[in-house]
Amino acid sequence: MESRSVRVLSLFALGYLLFVPGASAEHKAGSLKILQEMEAGFVALAEHTLPAVVNLSPYVPKSPSVRRQGTGRKGRPASAGAGVIIDSENGYAVTNHHVVKGSDDIQVTLYGGKKVLAKVIGSDEDTDLAVIKINSDEPLTAVKLGDSSGVKVGQLVVAIGNPYGLNDTLSFGIVSGLNRENVNISRYEDFIQTDASINPGNSGGPLINIKGEVIGINTAIINYAQSIGFSIPSNIVKRVARQLIEFGVVRRGWLGVGIDFVPDELAVKAKIEQGTGVLVNSVFDGQPASKVGVQVGDIILKIGGSKVNSPSSMIRLIGSITPGQTVRLDILRKGERKFFDLELGKKDDPKRVASLVPDASYNVLGFEVEEGQEISGEEASGVIVSDISDNSQAERKGLKIGDSISAVNGKPLRNKVQFDKIINSVTRGKPIFLLVIRENETFHLVLNN
Repeated sequence: MESRSVRVLSLFALGYLLFVPGASAEHKAGSLKILQEMEAGFVALAEHTLPAVVNLSPYVPKSPSVRRQGTGRKGRPASAGAGVIIDSENGYAVTNHHVVKGSDDIQVTLYGGKKVLAKVIGSDEDTDLAVIKINSDEPLTAVKLGDSSGVKVGQLVVAIGNPYGLNDTLSFGIVSGLNRENVNISRYEDFIQTDASINPGNSGGPLINIKGEVIGINTAIINYAQSIGFSIPSNIVKRVARQLIEFGVVRRGWLGVGIDFVPDELAVKAKIEQGTGVLVNSVFDGQPASKVGVQVGDIILKIGGSKVNSPSSMIRLIGSITPGQTVRLDILRKGERKFFDLELGKKDDPKRVASLVPDASYNVLGFEVEEGQEISGEEASGVIVSDISDNSQAERKGLKIGDSISAVNGKPLRNKVQFDKIINSVTRGKPIFLLVIRENETFHLVLNN
């Protein structure tokens, strides 16, 4: 709110100078010229960018005898949202994974209102990005993906999307923060924070700088806060989109370790600054780290010469390296620096990873969950129970497949990432309080972790 107030006051001050008593005609003319130049700049920015922004919604065939493609593989419709065309010749557009989740075909509304079809050619849940290929007989307009490494706090930006079905909406703001992580939106978090208004329907739309370049893809808001929105940096978008177009999936490196923050007392004992490195809490047999001798208790300081200062930063770093590439690990073990050269493996499908990392929600509590459903146009929240193991405590306590869990231990849930994070943070032996919704009835359920 503060940044928006500063911006509004600045514009008000310019306007005031036009009418302040005693101001010279020359002074008023100069102030008016500044305002006119700003206005002309934003109008030109809109004219340049809007034709490249598209509205996305589920595709439902006209014939009732044909399967409802837009409902996806699990019968749930894709969320309405936005996208931005990045390759006019081939019809490629970028959007969010959660906008097209579960769908093969998407209905696209182009600038001007024409409706065409698009195919989902690749989607990446870990970054919440997807690429679609638009089928259009008419020429398309694209915008350039800029370099997000040069983005600075305070920089002017414009968010474009279709909030609440209001197509081609622009909102003006600034970059409020960089490198935001641990906001429980996706696995690879390194967001640009902005105070430009982002609402349901803006998902997948672009965050534009004053040059008309895309510096981010809008992905989420904090529902209980004002003027806090998040965008995926364009450099991540470039890398992910390139692989989705070429392979249909994102190929990521795999180290084969479990990691956590370095506790403050351990940092003091190891004589390293707090917030430096990550602690290895598990090593998976037969995986790259295990093969070269990495051990539980090691502190990873650098990977390939790049500093590691949090689990999220290490996950992003490893995920950005191609499988098969050799990297050097800089490790601290009992006060002694060690170096290991290893060849990164390939991060396989989630089922294989889950077999290496026991899933607390299933093995201990006895159930699995998936993302919540969008209801009446509102953004999805909470999680849905998708599977329950036989004779588990979840089954004995009466939990059922299809139940919606809206809070854990008093903390409201937005998505599965947040659910997993809360569950994994609960100490073994401690109770877990679930707020469950079933057929419009709400009740509490207690399980022992």
